Amino acid sequence: MTIYINQEDLYERTQDFLSTVNYPNVHMTWGQWCEQAETYGLDATEIAELEQHLESSNQLTRPVRFAGRQWWLTKQEIEHVELLKVCFPVGWETEVEKRMQRRELGYSNRDVALKGKKKAKHSVHQ
Repeated sequence: MTIYINQEDLYERTQDFLSTVNYPNVHMTWGQWCEQAETYGLDATEIAELEQHLESSNQLTRPVRFAGRQWWLTKQEIEHVELLKVCFPVGWETEVEKRMQRRELGYSNRDVALKGKKKAKHSVHQ
């Protein structure tokens, strides 16, 4: 029998685990999350649920270094950074920081400057 205790429909043990790790104020790699979850005693189903929950709530982050600092970014944000590196090879770090300040990093589909740059590159190659 599955016992849900919150509006996010997480298993009780998964929710208990999250409460022990200062969630949502903690950043760890997936390997660290997984290790701690296994140590806590979560089973494979609960660990899969944890990964899905962390990914959907943008808490599953990875460390990335640029501009002289370490940042914890989601998969979507990292993909956006990679696109910015391609489209703005000189000054991409500044472009990333601009989007971070505007809270737009990770939304490459809404990035007007990026779309314009990609369109310009595409028309040059035709």
